[in-house]
Amino acid sequence: MTVTREFLSNFTKIKRTPMLLLHLLTPIAITVLFLLYYGSVGYRIIPDVRSFFLLLQIGYPIFASMAVSIFIHLDRNINGLQNALGLVESRKCVYLGKLFFLLFLSAVNVILYEVCFYIGVNWFLNSSIIHFDFYLAVFCIFLFCNLFLYLLHMAVAFRFGSSVSVLLGVSGTILAGIFENPMGDKIWTAIPWEWGVRFLKECMNVSGIPVFFEVVLPIIITLAILVLTTLWFDRWEGKVTQE
Repeated sequence: MTVTREFLSNFTKIKRTPMLLLHLLTPIAITVLFLLYYGSVGYRIIPDVRSFFLLLQIGYPIFASMAVSIFIHLDRNINGLQNALGLVESRKCVYLGKLFFLLFLSAVNVILYEVCFYIGVNWFLNSSIIHFDFYLAVFCIFLFCNLFLYLLHMAVAFRFGSSVSVLLGVSGTILAGIFENPMGDKIWTAIPWEWGVRFLKECMNVSGIPVFFEVVLPIIITLAILVLTTLWFDRWEGKVTQE
């Protein structure tokens, strides 16, 4: 089984499941709620409307944990994961196919957020100060920083189940909020849930310290997690701790 075949097969698996609704409807609902709040009284508390993406990044660990948990639970129910793993030619291809599929859904999700935000800001708030370069930078930051989230939650959801994955997502959001202040200025590179927040603040020119030159450590950590989780999945027997 190739990575491409595994990737494409997942489109069939998610038909008539909450996965599509989760990725397609949440951008509309959350963006509308934010812009309604910002347009009424929120601008007094949040001076920069672009802070929407900061708040979104802080909360994204919860979304990623829910998406991964639903996806892995669905996979178990459809084909019995333990039996399916014994039939495939390459477990690495299975793992990477699932990872790329989740990243694809995440990319679509982020694009929808940006489209909804663009429409809301330009048509309803009558503001056009945000240029295309900003949206492109936001997309790249989300995709890179959330790669770690999906790698982590896939391994946790496979090994320990959905409940632990969701709890980890909630903890990640709490950590992202805690270390968003000056307390995390010296240690944020070692806190993956904080990466996206720091890069977005630099992109918005509201960060007090330069951060893009410190991107090397996040890249190394992400590559290390990718290699380790892929090797682990290749040896995993398909059993869940809660079983």
